[in-house]
Amino acid sequence: MEILECIKNRRSYRKFSDKKLEYDIIKELLEISVCAPTAQMREPWGFVIIQDKKELKEISNIAKRDILEMIDDLPHFKKYEEWFRDPEYNIFYDAENLVVVYGDKSAHWYKEDCSCVTENIILAAFSKGIGTCWIGFGEHILNKLEIKEKYGVPENYEVVSSLIMGYISKESKPPKRKHPIIFNGETDRG
Repeated sequence: MEILECIKNRRSYRKFSDKKLEYDIIKELLEISVCAPTAQMREPWGFVIIQDKKELKEISNIAKRDILEMIDDLPHFKKYEEWFRDPEYNIFYDAENLVVVYGDKSAHWYKEDCSCVTENIILAAFSKGIGTCWIGFGEHILNKLEIKEKYGVPENYEVVSSLIMGYISKESKPPKRKHPIIFNGETDRG
């Protein structure tokens, strides 16, 4: 798929086909993704791959419990409170595959670098018929010490993104986007 077509047609997917996404394909996506720009050549990224629906459901349940305990301190989550109380709701949308991008906090621009890597994963995956969705609800739980210890993530690494992924079962139209707002001190050139 041509890169501009990929950028224009990509969208977030939360439902996937039953076709198994092999570990080697995910690893290939990560190898492609690290061609991203990186400040000071720090390459501050590290990855965790989870390919277990049951495990992701367990992590989701802990995340929902934790979020509900902190809901008063999370005003941006308040409107989703009913979701977190629903025992059937899974923050990972019952996906079988999750890639977590961690960044080394000792690199000043780790968030920017890891966001570039994340977008590369998203676009490379889409070009191969693999859908993704960045799951913001996973940030807190995936930064917990016990999760990081379980997957061997060094303490100085912090979650930048978590992506569910799987083969696209049904093509969807990309969402309509507003025109970019350009701040340049001049009146509209329109």
